[in-house]
Amino acid sequence: MSAPILQPGRNCWRIDRAHRFYAIQDAAEHFRRVRGAVLAASQTVFMLGWDMTAGIDLEPGADSSEAPTRFDEVLAHAVRRRKALHCYLLTWDYHPLFALERDPFSRFRLGWALPRRVHFEFDDRHPVGGCHHQKVVVVDDRLAFSGSTDLTSCRWDTSDHRPDDPLRRTPMGATYGPYHEVQALVDGPVAASLGVLVRERWRAFGVTRLPPVRPSGDDLWPLDVAPDFTNVDVAISRTMPAIEGRSAVRECEALFLDAIAAARRVIYIENQYFTNSHLLEALLRRLAEPDGPEVVLVVPRDSEGWLEQETIRAWRDDLFARLVAGDTYERLRLVAPMASRAGDVATFVHSKVMLVDDEFVRIGSANCTHRSMGVDTECDLSIEARGDERIRAGIVGIRDRLLSEHLGLSPDTIASSIGRAGSLRALLDERARHDRTLVRIELPPTQAPIPSDALRWAADPEEPIRPGRFKRRWSIRSALWNGVATMAGSLVYAGRALGFRAASGRREGGEFD
Repeated sequence: MSAPILQPGRNCWRIDRAHRFYAIQDAAEHFRRVRGAVLAASQTVFMLGWDMTAGIDLEPGADSSEAPTRFDEVLAHAVRRRKALHCYLLTWDYHPLFALERDPFSRFRLGWALPRRVHFEFDDRHPVGGCHHQKVVVVDDRLAFSGSTDLTSCRWDTSDHRPDDPLRRTPMGATYGPYHEVQALVDGPVAASLGVLVRERWRAFGVTRLPPVRPSGDDLWPLDVAPDFTNVDVAISRTMPAIEGRSAVRECEALFLDAIAAARRVIYIENQYFTNSHLLEALLRRLAEPDGPEVVLVVPRDSEGWLEQETIRAWRDDLFARLVAGDTYERLRLVAPMASRAGDVATFVHSKVMLVDDEFVRIGSANCTHRSMGVDTECDLSIEARGDERIRAGIVGIRDRLLSEHLGLSPDTIASSIGRAGSLRALLDERARHDRTLVRIELPPTQAPIPSDALRWAADPEEPIRPGRFKRRWSIRSALWNGVATMAGSLVYAGRALGFRAASGRREGGEFD
């Protein structure tokens, strides 16, 4: 047997047992599960996120007579009902570039309007140019969620990805297109370890008075969720930039490279971005091998906003062109999901998933960018089969559900369809002209100008621009900035309500989410 991919101290922080593990596909289910977990909590709820929006409906259309469904109201209801419950919400203290795209009312609804046992802060403990990007929820140190999904607007969607779903709306009522996410749900010791991780993030922020990790004796696992795995070892991998005497942690990067090197038959990656030159070189080496693995990259067809179109998209197209040029044996497929080819409705990919040889699965927050490997904070969970057929079956099950969602086939037929077609790429080619499918990414016929190295250094740096430092949260400067951001954001929200925003409702500034 070959050496294991997962190696604590190299490409993961620790490996812990999960009593149960389930891959949640898309935010409709994730939001519903988070609501249920918060309402069942008795001790603590910790949430980390790139963004949080107070006014999102966690279960659109659901009965709210017994308990609310709006995010901030769910939190308030939970702590009022359970007198010992404390909720800790930590979200990125975003750059002014994003001020007009964030909900300014979250500062009031999550920070000031809720009961005192809901603790809300904006995390400014990161290097200049970096951001907090982990998306983790830990409930009673017993149940945890980790993956790509933020508790914010423009995320909710079902796995049906209906082109015209009337429930897919922002808190202001604007519509947006289909959106694909993947989040891991775990319980057991690995959830307690994620409890350690979220507390470390709060301590780095400067808060030291926190409840100890104390897993609840209650079983919080949803009764209607059949896990993909039971009693399985789960690795936690992180990116943590060097900051104020703390060494950098680059486990996510090491795990990407080690998993690519270990592949024998198939490398399957879903990711919002692909701008990392080290991952490019690793894939090119495998594509150059006569008997190397096939490589399938599932990415968004379109970019979100003009800045991303001019920077991230240009870098991605450049790297994709180099991958295509290096695909000597035609084992590469660069594809994007379509909710409807006939209607020209693409599904936006926000998931961060990797599968290798039916032997390895990874679900997390890390993008295939330079910044996700060394500048932003990230958290990925992984499972390796190591010859265990029970675990392999669970990995295959996740693969089949993902492909079922993208190709419009039932999960039960995916494995047989791959076997009949002869390979995963052959199945994708067969299904390319169906309405619900994965279509090939079309690269521009002529290479667009590549943005300057200075712009790359600013937008997608490999290392922190300079170390972060802890701001005085209640300084006059901070108070003034909060007021300006709130006023500016309120004006934009008012403009949207009056119809001055495109009907798509998709955020235009989320370049690095």
